[in-house]
Amino acid sequence: MPLRLRPLHLLLTLLLVGCPSTDDDDVADDDDVADDDDVADDDDVADDDDVADDDDVADDDDVADDDDVADDDDVADDDDSGDDDTTGDDDDSAAPTTCAGWSDAAILSVVYGGPKVPPGYFVDAYPPNEFPQWGSTGCSTALSNTQGVASSLFTTGTLTGATRTTTEFYEVDVSLNGGANTVHFREHRCDYWDGSTLGGTVPFGWSDLQGLAGYLWYGQNHNIGGHHILGGFGTIGNATDWFDLCHVSTVYGDFGLYDEITLKSTGYSILQFGGEVTIAAPVVHRTIQGNYN
Repeated sequence: MPLRLRPLHLLLTLLLVGCPSTDDDDVADDDDVADDDDVADDDDVADDDDVADDDDVADDDDVADDDDVADDDDVADDDDSGDDDTTGDDDDSAAPTTCAGWSDAAILSVVYGGPKVPPGYFVDAYPPNEFPQWGSTGCSTALSNTQGVASSLFTTGTLTGATRTTTEFYEVDVSLNGGANTVHFREHRCDYWDGSTLGGTVPFGWSDLQGLAGYLWYGQNHNIGGHHILGGFGTIGNATDWFDLCHVSTVYGDFGLYDEITLKSTGYSILQFGGEVTIAAPVVHRTIQGNYN
């Protein structure tokens, strides 16, 4: 009897060894995605690598906390145009109310990129081989007088016959160097400016002074580089008007030096009844550095 049962016992033993177990290799226990490798336990995005915990944009690298434009790099805090780099604070370009109030940035912009004079002031332009020249003695009462002065002044030149009459001056063209150059010779009209009184209909206003100030400045500085009119300010009084002309002059530096730009103002006053004008000496406000050479 024992000899008959032994093979059966051995067979049962082999069958037990050969069958896979639901405990050792069960996907739900040892290799079960839900236990050992379950995304929800070991590698669960919600636990180990969950974007909401370890690498969650809202916690570790949340744009609203660490790199939030509104906190760390907020344009309204760090680089806000209204705070650090605002035009109204650091680089304010608001129009000044006095000549001394012109900002360095505005001055540099005019010197290196702006016109010689702003709109509303006297200006003219000619080719490089032509240039205006104002007479240095008094004023002229007629175009014919200016022609006579030009003939006596430019003895090596020839009057071309071209003439002009403007509100401010009489002009006569003179040919020089065999026609290579032309001088537009000018004399102030006495009925506009005789050197002390501004002509015209009384009463005057500061706008008349603005016109005179810009005109006289241009006559002296039109051919000088780095000289510019920035603008001006006027005041209407009971009997006297005032006008301050804001202007700059530039001394260009040699190699290894900065340009030096000087901010100035020249004051003009005019009696409303009579037209007498007083021109004050230029006032120097400050000198700033320009381009580096």
